[in-house]
Amino acid sequence: MKLLWITDLHLINAGASHKSGVNPGERLRRCIDHMISNHSDAARLIVSGDLIQIRNSEGYSSLERLLADVNIPVRLLVGNHDDRAALTAAFPDVKRRDGFVQDAERLDGFELIYLDTLADGKHFGELCTQRLAWLEKTLAATDDRALVFMHHPPVGVGIPALDKAQLSAGDTEFAAILKRYRYRAPLLLCGHLHRSVSGIWKGTPFIVMTTPHLGFALKMHEQKLVPVDENPGYGVILCEEDSVIVHTQSLPRE
Repeated sequence: MKLLWITDLHLINAGASHKSGVNPGERLRRCIDHMISNHSDAARLIVSGDLIQIRNSEGYSSLERLLADVNIPVRLLVGNHDDRAALTAAFPDVKRRDGFVQDAERLDGFELIYLDTLADGKHFGELCTQRLAWLEKTLAATDDRALVFMHHPPVGVGIPALDKAQLSAGDTEFAAILKRYRYRAPLLLCGHLHRSVSGIWKGTPFIVMTTPHLGFALKMHEQKLVPVDENPGYGVILCEEDSVIVHTQSLPRE
């Protein structure tokens, strides 16, 4: 099974300009064109949050237009820049559980879990009691291997400005749940950092995917984010009987 994965689109309202001079819609278009040309056999396209730039809810209409030619089923998650009500108004088929934008589905021996880590009005992430209870119930329902897509990584990566905005509430309980279901071989697939990062957090492996938008530099002594114009990119996930392989597809800058 092949999955496509993209994150941190930061789309803006029609006619608006991003302060960096980057055109997020054009960068996303290039990634989508590349996906369609090279990976039309994918089972899903997962977009793991920050679909819009904060307070640019018209960006969801732009996303709807950009996805119009994609024949692969799309799953949308929320990040700290997103607005649940505006997202579900633009995409009424997006699943919600207890008011949160999250769902789960089983495909080819895997369960894809789409987890809502949005903390309203905050840049850091949270998992409240309701979301944690839903996750535990979901993990208890099957023995399939679990791919958990979420926006906020639960771990600091050594970049102070990014580490302030990691999953900061509910992370201890989250780790305990993952430990209880270690037999399901959970893999966390996160966005938010605008960088490619991977590692192990409290015994659970995680991967953070790059973005079609601006990246953030590997500045481990800076207290403020340092944007860097790196190549736009997305992920290609290959799920086999005995392995999960994640490729980062980088496109040249124009």
